Amino acid sequence: MNYQERTLYGTLIADLLVYVLYLWHPAKTNSLGWIAGSILVLIVAQIIVQSAIAIRTRNLLQDERDLLIRLRGYRAGYLTFVICIVSGLGLLWMHEAFGRINPNRMGIHFLSVMFGMLIVADVVRVVTQLIDYRRAA
Repeated sequence: MNYQERTLYGTLIADLLVYVLYLWHPAKTNSLGWIAGSILVLIVAQIIVQSAIAIRTRNLLQDERDLLIRLRGYRAGYLTFVICIVSGLGLLWMHEAFGRINPNRMGIHFLSVMFGMLIVADVVRVVTQLIDYRRAA
């Protein structure tokens, strides 16, 4: 397993761990502070994991294959994010238009859904890159 794959596995584990902890939290106390805290924990976990991997594997260069795999992964993640945002905003508008969501809770609901969309898009990016690395190996 090379440096890029280890980095991707670390990213995948950190993303899933933070989002599972976020989902495990009871919905009745869902607040902006909890969302911001989850994002902050994700950032700190990414910094720690990436620093540890970078220290262990310092002098590795990237070739064209690595750059193409990274670009394919980011393209898949970006397309997933755009599709999720467009459909999520449409569904949010429909729920609000039909009166099925409390307008006072719409902001926190949107933030929770947005955080989920970010995690889904990042998982798609990482899995796409891991599949490409496994296919190329």
